[in-house]
Amino acid sequence: MDLSETLLERIGFGKRLLAFIIDLIISSTLGIILASFAGITLLEFFFETSQVNETMAAVESINSGMGDIVKKFFINVSGVGAISFIIMIIEGITGQTPAKMILGIINANQNGTRATTNVLILRTVLKNISSIFSLIAVVLSISIIRTIGSFLGFIIFIGCFFVLGTKKESIHDMIAKTAVFNKAELK
Repeated sequence: MDLSETLLERIGFGKRLLAFIIDLIISSTLGIILASFAGITLLEFFFETSQVNETMAAVESINSGMGDIVKKFFINVSGVGAISFIIMIIEGITGQTPAKMILGIINANQNGTRATTNVLILRTVLKNISSIFSLIAVVLSISIIRTIGSFLGFIIFIGCFFVLGTKKESIHDMIAKTAVFNKAELK
């Protein structure tokens, strides 16, 4: 660690966890709102129309009341997924999620300088590797990809607790050579 790294205070676990919770609330709220307007079209965006129709028919045959609940659940999950994907793109481009913007924190290089978009995208891909692999698995209908993504996601999840260490870096920060700082303090 060089001298310039010690001058800026890195953001630790608590504030990062708070940002995650705020983003979860934002994506859930906006996702459900999106789902209420987009309806079944949202499901058809992620899956083939025939798959959606077959699944919905199977669900409705179980129990008409329960079928409506399950249908609304899948539509809402699709809305939350779409908003979460948008938030992921925003973080990859700007280094901030909406919650990080609210809290005034940002992803940057380890030395406290602004990171390039390539570095931010790498960090975001690593952080969200499980979701990305799951999406690829659904699109390609290859379940082993989802299994690999789940394994990698578990490693990233455990690596998030590395933020509790003295360097305050998660495993995806270590790999991408980034850290989280107060935006106002960046060089």
